[in-house]
Amino acid sequence: MTVREQLRSYLFETLIPTEKDSWPADDANLFDVGLDSLRLMQMLVFVEEKLNVTLPDHEVTPERIESVNSLVDWIESRRS
Repeated sequence: MTVREQLRSYLFETLIPTEKDSWPADDANLFDVGLDSLRLMQMLVFVEEKLNVTLPDHEVTPERIESVNSLVDWIESRRS
């Protein structure tokens, strides 16, 4: 499973439960579809524990966490 697939599954099956055929597009604003500060923290813990990628707190910016696309880009940049 790719990082994108794992992240999407966790976001829309666990954090923001949504029927699979209604999952938002990868460029949709996650805060518009139900992400909040608590769910954001849970997602960051998931990334660190399950994807083994450290995402430093000082790098958390609205641009990096606004969509699946921006999150995947950030995660992939930290893997290099």
